Amino acid sequence: MGAQTIAARTLRNIGTRIFDRLGSPHEESRWVAETLVNSSLRGYDSHGILRIAQYAGYLQEGVVVPGARFEILRNTRSVALVDGHRGWGQVVARKAMQLAIDKAKRSSIGTVVVRNSQHVSRLGEYPAMAVPHGMIGLSVINIFGGVEVEKVAPWGGIDPKLAPNPIAWAAPSGEKWPMVLDMTTSVVPEGKVRLARYQKRQLPEGCILDAHGNPSMSPDDFYGPPQGALLPLGGIAGNKGYGLAILADLLGGALSGSGVAGQKKSPSGNGLFFQAIRIADFVPMKNFLRDVRELTAWIKSSRRQPGIKNIYMPGEGGYRTLEKRTREGIPVDESVWEELLTIAKGLKIKI
Repeated sequence: MGAQTIAARTLRNIGTRIFDRLGSPHEESRWVAETLVNSSLRGYDSHGILRIAQYAGYLQEGVVVPGARFEILRNTRSVALVDGHRGWGQVVARKAMQLAIDKAKRSSIGTVVVRNSQHVSRLGEYPAMAVPHGMIGLSVINIFGGVEVEKVAPWGGIDPKLAPNPIAWAAPSGEKWPMVLDMTTSVVPEGKVRLARYQKRQLPEGCILDAHGNPSMSPDDFYGPPQGALLPLGGIAGNKGYGLAILADLLGGALSGSGVAGQKKSPSGNGLFFQAIRIADFVPMKNFLRDVRELTAWIKSSRRQPGIKNIYMPGEGGYRTLEKRTREGIPVDESVWEELLTIAKGLKIKI
């Protein structure tokens, strides 16, 4: 399926106007659209502008409550518990990570957990907020409640029992880009299956099972009906991704009071865990950056496998894609573009 290249500012404008028209406060609309475009700029297309249509549906169905209160339920010098009241996940997550950073400035480590958030899109955006403050950022999400939120089979199982809970961290690199690892605890996030379906292509082997437990490469076998399952991260060592998914359920869900997999709640949402660690309270920043640079040089000195031009540090590949797409625009699949045009037309928005 073909794709056209569209400037980031055009896509930001379209997303903002759609969300505005559906009742979201303008500043929240602008920030949500910005995060989606930022994801696409870095090559995370599964969590980028592809999601505008999904979010428009959330607004129309009342899944997201725009302008919701950010309520701090418990607050100490170093920790906080927040209720997001089903607000935009991007807005809630941004405020929660900033709160963790503010606490780390005073107490070396700041930890904030959130209940009743909604989908935050690319998780790595939030721990990266800590890096300009000389901090390491950590983030975990558990996705809970609702219907068919669980999409990942447990290690050795067939039925979807866990959510594709993501984990992310970020740290200073000494370069123009921060080191960022943003990963799901399944082999691929559901968004990549969704993207493959849009693009009418097969998935790589080892990503999903069909509803009968057979390995499949077809996105349609995942979505069903009946629904298949994502496989836990790790392939033959999938017990590792399985364990990480449970850890995310505990940190993001049980610790925040949001709930965990298997507890049906409606509407569904996210439990969030954010932490910021102030580096200078452990070692001098110059020493930390020296070690990071030496580690980077050591890793990049490895011989490369055939066909590999560069060995990237976590976050470096996304930064290179950001540079390219900022110059050239974001490739948008024809089906995604047509979906945006249809939504805009229905809302009487001229594009």
